[in-house]
Amino acid sequence: MLGYIKPDKPELKIKEFEIYSGYYCGICKSISKRYGQRPRLALNYASVFLAILLAGINPAGEHIEIQRCFVHPAKKRTIIYDSPEIDYAADILLLLAYYKLRDDYQDEGSKRAAIGSAIMKRTLNRLKVTVPEKCTYVGDRLAELSNLEKEKCPSIDRSAEPFAKLMEEVFDYPNWKRENNGEVLSEIFRRIGYHLGKWIYLIDAYDDIEDNFMRSSFNPLLIQFEYDPKKETTQEFKERIRERTERNLVLYLAEIAKSCSALKIEKNQGLIENIVYFGLMRKTEEIVKKGKGENAEPI
Repeated sequence: MLGYIKPDKPELKIKEFEIYSGYYCGICKSISKRYGQRPRLALNYASVFLAILLAGINPAGEHIEIQRCFVHPAKKRTIIYDSPEIDYAADILLLLAYYKLRDDYQDEGSKRAAIGSAIMKRTLNRLKVTVPEKCTYVGDRLAELSNLEKEKCPSIDRSAEPFAKLMEEVFDYPNWKRENNGEVLSEIFRRIGYHLGKWIYLIDAYDDIEDNFMRSSFNPLLIQFEYDPKKETTQEFKERIRERTERNLVLYLAEIAKSCSALKIEKNQGLIENIVYFGLMRKTEEIVKKGKGENAEPI
């Protein structure tokens, strides 16, 4: 699900993209340093936005180095080191990766997911020491989401709520002190996480309509809007619900942007604004246009 959170690369300055990549490499280094080599296999760009946003309100400078990476040894890369925000984003990445592998194994019987979740089990036990409250909360919300899926919940809003609450919690950085502006920061970041969770769940559901129907797997949109394959194709169905889906997605993005505008950004402002105002909107347009079938405009 989190793979939708990306910058709009053509709109990034070269230096900004280097910093973005530096956070990605920093998360990789953080995982390697604290959890070993195997968990690095879970690495993706999903948690980079969280790291960039959290670090963005911290006025302290970053520890940046230019080094070679064993995966890409031919070219030196920018790497951001020793950042508590990066460490936290890495923890959240691994936590969500474990549950994604576990769910893939339970839902699809994937051998690859079974092996991956077994490897990540030890990492999960260490995460329960590092971020115990987040582990408990994430596990509870995903269990709640699983129950709604088993019940074939007919409401996209109700189905999205556990994931939205999950994202609300993981965006609440535990290192903040709850006095003074720490309380305010907590409220703002929780709003960002909540609406981002709503956006991710809805765009993922819309994007997966064809695949979910073919696999006979749960999708609340198919149930809520009463898809009947005898009366329409999946493309026609997506076109029928496209306008309403797009409207809700844009509303969620507006709430995210509104909350981000309330933050005092000390660094990474260009990156943050690119992801919030361009990257997420571009992804929204890409996915929604898929529902227009042959009439879709080229991306």
